[in-house]
Amino acid sequence: MKKESLYLPLLLIASFIIRMIPHRTLLLATYDEYLHKDITLRIVHYGLGSISKDIPSLLGLRAYSYPPMFHIIGAAFYKIFPSDYLFFVLPAVYGTLAVLGFYLAFKELMEDKKRALLAVTLLAFAPNFIYRTSLYIPENLGLFLFSLSMLFGIRLLKSKKIRDLIPLALVFALYMITHRGWIFFVLAALLVLVSYWWDFIKRHLHYFVALAVVAVLAYTQVSFIHSTLGELALRLQRSEVSFLGYFKWIGVVQLVFGAIASPYYFRRGGIRRGFVLWAWGFIFAGGISFRFRDPYAAIPLSAMAAEYLIDVIFPAIGPTLRKAFEGVRGFGAEWIRDVSKKRWLTSFIILLILVSPLAQGVYGAYKYVEAPTVSDKEAYEWITQNTPENATILVWWDMGYLLIGNTKRKDVVIWKKVYQGFFGEAPTVREATQAYFDHVVMFSSNQREWAYYLMKKYNVSYIFVDRRRYSYGLIRYGLMEYAPYDTHFKLEFCNGNSVIYRFIPEPDLRIEQPLPVNYTGEYSPLVNFLEKFWTGYNYADFDSRYKAYFNLNAWMVDLYSRLYKKTGDESFKARRDWLLRWLSYKEMENGAFPWGVPPNDFTLYTSYTLEPLKDVNFDGKERSLKLLKDRERGDFFMTTPKDQHGGMVTNALMLPVYKDLGILNATTEKNIVNQLLKEQRGDGSWNDNLGTTIAVASSLARYYQLTGNESVLDSVKKAAQWMTGEQEENGKLKAEKYEYAYSRATYAQMVYIYHVAGLTEAEEKTLRFIEDTFDPNREVHPLDAVLTMYRYFGYAYGKEDAIDMLNELLSAHPMPRFN
Repeated sequence: MKKESLYLPLLLIASFIIRMIPHRTLLLATYDEYLHKDITLRIVHYGLGSISKDIPSLLGLRAYSYPPMFHIIGAAFYKIFPSDYLFFVLPAVYGTLAVLGFYLAFKELMEDKKRALLAVTLLAFAPNFIYRTSLYIPENLGLFLFSLSMLFGIRLLKSKKIRDLIPLALVFALYMITHRGWIFFVLAALLVLVSYWWDFIKRHLHYFVALAVVAVLAYTQVSFIHSTLGELALRLQRSEVSFLGYFKWIGVVQLVFGAIASPYYFRRGGIRRGFVLWAWGFIFAGGISFRFRDPYAAIPLSAMAAEYLIDVIFPAIGPTLRKAFEGVRGFGAEWIRDVSKKRWLTSFIILLILVSPLAQGVYGAYKYVEAPTVSDKEAYEWITQNTPENATILVWWDMGYLLIGNTKRKDVVIWKKVYQGFFGEAPTVREATQAYFDHVVMFSSNQREWAYYLMKKYNVSYIFVDRRRYSYGLIRYGLMEYAPYDTHFKLEFCNGNSVIYRFIPEPDLRIEQPLPVNYTGEYSPLVNFLEKFWTGYNYADFDSRYKAYFNLNAWMVDLYSRLYKKTGDESFKARRDWLLRWLSYKEMENGAFPWGVPPNDFTLYTSYTLEPLKDVNFDGKERSLKLLKDRERGDFFMTTPKDQHGGMVTNALMLPVYKDLGILNATTEKNIVNQLLKEQRGDGSWNDNLGTTIAVASSLARYYQLTGNESVLDSVKKAAQWMTGEQEENGKLKAEKYEYAYSRATYAQMVYIYHVAGLTEAEEKTLRFIEDTFDPNREVHPLDAVLTMYRYFGYAYGKEDAIDMLNELLSAHPMPRFN
């Protein structure tokens, strides 16, 4: 008895420690924890009066509602201990109390401490039981109340005294307003009672049949009962469960020996027979909905396995070993037979059986509780600091937990399903399901008017998507494809991982020219090509990149301004003016023009956007120039707002643009030029890399044009000479191992480098190669390629000649016509 008295405290201490494992990182361990912590804190802030007054909701009988007692108790503790650590420690306390409660219940059932200790050990370390009793979720406290209800229920069955009904009624009443797991307790209790009263039921079977008929009639004819039970059934997470899932979550020892014990246990009286019915009833139901399996099937299985191990398995291990090895012959046979008779071997095997659940439980606590990743705290902080407290933010449904828990803002799906029921009137399953489908439509549909309508319906004011959800095709090629250019959306935050748009139901800037420019004059080959990429708001390439394309649209402003001067066609002027207003409207508050999937505030693309607009007045230009100035350091340009190092290639690319915009600091200019010249290899290349050399050399060529710096010209000539060795006789790059591996825009950069370097023969050869082989249908980014060619041909020959060159090129190599 002294050993048993020692084992229980050790078991409780071990249970507490293991239940701390899921919170070892001091982060909430599941999505649900974010909700229940937030609900608790809302009660702390707003008081008990904020909780729903709807009785079915308070009992968890609505499909999407939670009984409030768990959160009320949590709020009371938080007022005493106002620390977030409470949400890590309190679950372990509740879980350990549940272990103690089930020990008392098993002891009441078995009337033996040793059996009860083994049974509760198996249950305490069942992976699903650890999962449910380690987290800040109502089921944790609910399982403690389940154990007490079970204790007082067994005591009542055994004593048959009314006084034992009182504690059961009190605990069960508390359970009903704590967690809807009380429904599972009722189902389990009914199975036990059927077994316990089976002789009585058989004698009065006709009454029970009549009662069943009345129940069916009530379900079919009474709308409240039908809707309540029907919605609860719909609410159960239904999915097929593999048999391996039972081993994983219930535990190998618990499941195997519990199942084997069924015939033995079935013969041991009414209550134990009821445990067998309970176990198998929930196992079969768990094949459809894991709610039955996790952890409610583990409770009877642990009791059955414990008694079977003690009564049958453990006593049989020694004799089985001796019998198994008694016929062994040959070398070492006598030693093997002697070992098989040793008590220590029997004890060792028993120890293995007992340690297995502990090992599986510890492993499960580490591996099975997967904490949701808050991948971008910066984005959540931005929402907290920059959005109204009552803002509704459209996020993918599983981000709703994190959004609500980290920002206290509303989402569409989780708020509807959980918060509406807890603080108001619970939605029906149909309403909650509709909210889910509507949020899918908002993210995925290209029927924009429908998406606008739904956003207005749910009062959406912001859209928040992180990198993981951006990778979902229905999001990336739905809302996230057109939000960058659609004026109903204003980019408020981006950092390369997360993006936040503000939804503007009635934008100030509306589509004025939804159709492409209709032009049939001299430059129709070029114009017809460009207009294939018109979205109604801007020009966007046929690819999967970020569809805002601010820098390309800025070059479109330059190109159409020149076409207007050449032709006098007012449609070019109108389109130019629209693009200027659109660029100003879409510019971020800090002056940035972002780029990427997900977008980031890259300094390079803001500078690229401003370059063709340097002589144009538009709102926001000064903000952008200020941003670029602020990103300039003594010896590098910041690539993003957080960059502290810069990079050689980005320094080279931004050097001439900063110079052209008139914002280049003399110190920065000197340091970067020296760095680039120093990094050039003796053979004229940079890093012996073709792409790097073309990028740096073309930037230095442009810088030379702007400054006349002869040392830079020498560097460009060396690079140009190295590049000639990288081409075949017809001008094709040797590195182009398969046709069109390089865009013809790359060759246009080379033409420009040769032009500045004075290598006329290489320049003409490369130009002929472009003229002979250009195929816009084979360009990965055809619009980008043509406008990049316009840029570099413009540097080399002037913008007017560049327009003519491209017009001739596209006349000879058009894209297919679109009907």
